[in-house]
Amino acid sequence: MTKILTLKDLPIEEETACTVGNFDGLHTGHREILKRLKEISKKENLKSLTVTFNPHPRKVLNPEKYNCSIVNLDTKVYLFENEGLDFLLIIEFTNDFYKKSAYEFMEFLKYSLNCKVLIVGKDWKFGYKGEGNINYAKEVGEKLGIKVISVEDITLNNIRISSSFIRELLKKGDLENVSKLLGRKYFLIEKVVKGDGKGKEIGFPTINLKPDEDLCLRKGVYAGFLEKDAQIYKAVINFGNRPTVDGSKTFIEVHLLQKPHKFPEENEKVKIYFIKYLREERKFDSIDSLKNQIKLDIQIALEVLEREKANL
Repeated sequence: MTKILTLKDLPIEEETACTVGNFDGLHTGHREILKRLKEISKKENLKSLTVTFNPHPRKVLNPEKYNCSIVNLDTKVYLFENEGLDFLLIIEFTNDFYKKSAYEFMEFLKYSLNCKVLIVGKDWKFGYKGEGNINYAKEVGEKLGIKVISVEDITLNNIRISSSFIRELLKKGDLENVSKLLGRKYFLIEKVVKGDGKGKEIGFPTINLKPDEDLCLRKGVYAGFLEKDAQIYKAVINFGNRPTVDGSKTFIEVHLLQKPHKFPEENEKVKIYFIKYLREERKFDSIDSLKNQIKLDIQIALEVLEREKANL
């Protein structure tokens, strides 16, 4: 089982093989790095350790240039736990941490993380204002006793797999290509919140989730699934502001197309799969018009989901 660490849990006594990155979405390129990490840690009899940051460093350093996130922290942790690593260190990214020089960061890896082997992508930048690169890491690593290994980019159809590219696809609602680059169906782990009963009032009760404000996902209606207690249920999912009802708050609303054994309770975490983007969210002239559209959404979603369940 992966042990989750924060800075207060350091230093680590066991010798480690480590990697560092934001790992937003944990796509196939990221997982190639983790694969190498696990292979090397096993071969060298080291513990495998991944360092990641929350929030995304760019959100702290350049909020005006910060784009959005593929997944939230709960989903990221879940994905890492399924990779079978020994340790996951989540560093709360602050301006103070950012001010570490590249050399100080390498010292942090040695003395706080007991890192003997560092595996990173070939374009890795680190330290204050990104002053350190892979060549500098190898040079300093040699002095500090850290072997630095760089991993080449992973491509699909000659396109470099990157979090930036996946973000752009998510904003378009292109879930088919997102899934190819992630190597899995796109999903989020979200906490159930108390709704206002509007869905139930119009005959389509929903399970309500409050997503992070910086989610890349395109607003609109999706065919998808909800997973709870190892059971998977077909669903129509609305991600947006509910313009026909009130238009003031952003929610993920999940209308189940199958009755669950037990409905999720408030504060319970569930997994939501987004399979296909169906349409934009829009304001209808009346509640009756909205209800008719939802019925049509359900019909289309059922056709889509009948083909997809076996591929989760």
